[in-house]
Amino acid sequence: MKPVNHAIDDRRLLRVQALSGALFAVFLLVHLVNQMLAALGPVVYDGAQRVLRRGYQAPPVEIALVLAPLLVHATAAILRMLRRRALGRKAPAERWARLHRITGMFLFLLFAGHVIATRGASLLYGVYPEFAGVAFTLRWVPAYFWPYYTVFAMAGLYHAVYGLGVALPVLGLRTGNGLRRPELLAPIVTLGSLALLLGMLGLGGVFAEIGHPEQAPYARLLVRLGVAHLHPGPAK
Repeated sequence: MKPVNHAIDDRRLLRVQALSGALFAVFLLVHLVNQMLAALGPVVYDGAQRVLRRGYQAPPVEIALVLAPLLVHATAAILRMLRRRALGRKAPAERWARLHRITGMFLFLLFAGHVIATRGASLLYGVYPEFAGVAFTLRWVPAYFWPYYTVFAMAGLYHAVYGLGVALPVLGLRTGNGLRRPELLAPIVTLGSLALLLGMLGLGGVFAEIGHPEQAPYARLLVRLGVAHLHPGPAK
C-alpha cells in the first residue's frame, strides 16, 4: 500500500480552506459594511441592503459566494483540526492566530441560527429584517441582542481580516500576508470595530429617531409566529 503523504494532503486542504474562506470573506465584509452604514440612519442602511441583496441573494451567487464557500471552509477547517490532533501536532500558539481560531469557532456555533432568523424569514415569508427589524430585536430583548450583534459582527471582522492574511499568500498573493501583522491588523480591526459599534448605536436609535420598529413587517412576523412579544409603552 502506498504511504500517505500527510504534508501534501494538508497543503491541499489548506488551499481549499483558503480559497473558500477568501470567497466567503467578500460577502462577509460587504455584510459588515452594511451594518456600519446603520449609523447614517434607516434610509441609507435599507437602501444599501436592497441594492446589495439583488446580487448576493441571486440564487447562483448566493450558492457560489455564500453557502458553498461557508460549508467547504468550515469542513476543511474541521478536517485540518482533526488531522492535526490525530498526528499529535499543536496548533500555532501565537495569540493573533489563536484569536482567529476562537472567533472561527464562535462564528460557526452561531451562524446557523443567524441565517435561520434572517434568511429564513425572507425565503419562507418574503419578509426581510432590514433596519426596523433589527431595531425591534434590540428593544425586544436588549440584554441579549445588543451583545449578540456587537460581538458577532466584531468576531466576523477579525476572522475575515486575519483569515485573508492567511489565505491570500496561500493563493499566490504574498502581499496579503501583511494583514496578519499587528501593525496593520490592529488598526484595521480597531477602526472597523468602532464603525460597527457606531452602526449598532444607529440601530438602537442613538443618532436619530427611528419611529416604531415594532410595526415593521419583521416584528409583526415574529409576533405572529409566537417568537416575540411586544412591550407596552411608547417608542423612543
